[in-house]
Amino acid sequence: MKKILEQVMNDVTASKAEGDLILSTSKSLKMSAQNGSISEYKVSSSQILGVRVIKDGAVGISYTEALDSDSLKFMVRQALQNAQSNEANPNEKMIDHNGNLSDIAAYPEAETDISLKTKKALELESEVKARDSRVSAVPYNSYSENEYQSFYLSSTGRSTNYADKIYSITSSALLDDQGKKALYYDYNLAHTFGDLQWNKVVETSLLHARNILQAKTLPTGKYHVQFSCDSLKSLMECFSNFYSAKSAMDKVNPWSEKLGEQVISKDISLEDQPLHAQSFRTSLFDSEGVKRRPLSLIQDGVLKSLLHNSVTANYFKTETTGHASRGASSSLNVSGTQFLILGKNIKPRPPKYMEVIQMDGLHSGANRVTGNFSVAVKGYLWENGQKTTTFGNITLSGNLIELLKNVEVVGDQIEASTDLSFFSVPLMFNDLSIAGT
Repeated sequence: MKKILEQVMNDVTASKAEGDLILSTSKSLKMSAQNGSISEYKVSSSQILGVRVIKDGAVGISYTEALDSDSLKFMVRQALQNAQSNEANPNEKMIDHNGNLSDIAAYPEAETDISLKTKKALELESEVKARDSRVSAVPYNSYSENEYQSFYLSSTGRSTNYADKIYSITSSALLDDQGKKALYYDYNLAHTFGDLQWNKVVETSLLHARNILQAKTLPTGKYHVQFSCDSLKSLMECFSNFYSAKSAMDKVNPWSEKLGEQVISKDISLEDQPLHAQSFRTSLFDSEGVKRRPLSLIQDGVLKSLLHNSVTANYFKTETTGHASRGASSSLNVSGTQFLILGKNIKPRPPKYMEVIQMDGLHSGANRVTGNFSVAVKGYLWENGQKTTTFGNITLSGNLIELLKNVEVVGDQIEASTDLSFFSVPLMFNDLSIAGT
């Protein structure tokens, strides 16, 4: 692989251009079941090599799935032609760094026979049906394993190598009780087959589906709301442009001119923690080969930084924060790693509040510039420390900016999202509008 990258880079530099390369390879297996038999069995592999060239200040991108000599030369020519047809961008230039960085994850484990994998995949459907006679279907169920590897090389001499393996399982429960239906699904990720939590995804799917089956609407009005960690993650990710310097550069970030100003509650801090020990996978470098480091985005309510790659850093006359994101066939963007919400001045939970565990249609009902959103939600009503009602068929509306200004911290124990990429202290959002009965 290294020789292939060097060959392509030699062609780039011989054309008096600079640039970088990303080579990504993957192997995957996926199985799912319906009606007691394997309905999907898919083994696949892929490889894609992409080049970004910069010549006379203009950028061109091209990629290929074939790695023979002719295909590689054609890819470089195509990228150079694309650069010629684009306007010069003085902010997009190669970072002057070199040396090698490696992030190879290894998880020793014994080989698992395919017959056992098949048996366990079937159980993601059969176990759900066996545990409740009201289960009419298990629409979402799957077992998958994926191996990823990527290589990066720049014309300045920076090279990186990344590898990981992920196992995942999903199960669900669609319950039907005399025509009334309820659906919930759960999933689990692991780095080894033996660490997968098969029973957990079955039991969690059934638990919440059973409860949602008894869901009631709530009276229209204002409510205190706590989001489950997964729901809060979804909400914060829906408005990820708020933390993106790329969005600020594109004039679609409402916080673009608020660095150094208070933007949310003084009790809240938000960090991007690529090396967080509890995360599913740490991240040592970004898609430009820049070493990652912890970054304080918001400290005590004050916006301290946005997520930057080299282009946004040049545009705003600052330094990259190591958050470049680019696939082999895509242009340069930015993205976060593991988000961590910290808090202070803990307040008691109110006597009555809603816990949101499921949101439907969030992205379709969100304005990512203003922060407004409207979403159908399901969850639990808590009164005096007890779950009293399961609710559904209601709509929650709000504005994320205002939510974060009025939020209260109601605990100090950090909770994690299911995929272990988002961490937060318990938060209570006050006086949100609910449209119910």
